[in-house]
Amino acid sequence: MAKWSWRGKAMNTKDSRHHTEALHIPGGSIVRELVFGANDGLIAAFAVASGVNGAGVKSEVILIAGLAELIGGTISMALGAYLSTKSQIEYYRGEMNRESFEVDNFPEVERQEIRNIYRSKGFTGEILEKVISHITSDKERWVDIMMQEELGLSLDSTVSPLKSAIATGGAYAFGALMPIIPYFFMRPDNGLIASAILTLSSLFGVGAAKTAVTGKSPWRSGLESVTIGGLAAAATFIVGKLFAS
Repeated sequence: MAKWSWRGKAMNTKDSRHHTEALHIPGGSIVRELVFGANDGLIAAFAVASGVNGAGVKSEVILIAGLAELIGGTISMALGAYLSTKSQIEYYRGEMNRESFEVDNFPEVERQEIRNIYRSKGFTGEILEKVISHITSDKERWVDIMMQEELGLSLDSTVSPLKSAIATGGAYAFGALMPIIPYFFMRPDNGLIASAILTLSSLFGVGAAKTAVTGKSPWRSGLESVTIGGLAAAATFIVGKLFAS
């Protein structure tokens, strides 16, 4: 039975009968921003809370530090996502305008570029000329093909700078809230244990969720996130202890 691979897993023709477009994630960049925003928030806030805890302070101080990190980090991440997405869109549109100008003013040069692109893909003779004729018969399609094939650029029309900012900032805030929740109700020693359990569990879940966009093993990705978060928290806790001594 014929076998093929998807995300590193062997599949056969029987499996392929169940293949649907559900395997592909529309709006994948938003999913990515949600997952990585939450992951960053968890690690950063856990590290801050653990470091301040290590200094031997009261729960109220840990909460203030954690909330300050949550607010500052959320604003920073949201603004960063907004500006990054806006810059990508502006760059794409600028390149698209340039390609549109070249198609209008240097059509033969652009047509030859299309010919070279598809010849390199194995098209020859009459089929090649039909492909070129079909592509160049519609300017919008022509420019779109040049953007993808010549420049390697594409734009996810479902994502806007505002959506990106809200998704990234909201996910970061959610993640950053997890490590500090226990300190609302517990003393620092018990709070640290509860924070570690809650945060590391959340990190494993978010790490596993990353496989929706990375294609890695959920267990491996989850354990990687837990390890990174644990190491960051342990390092800051030790630093806090050293400064407190």
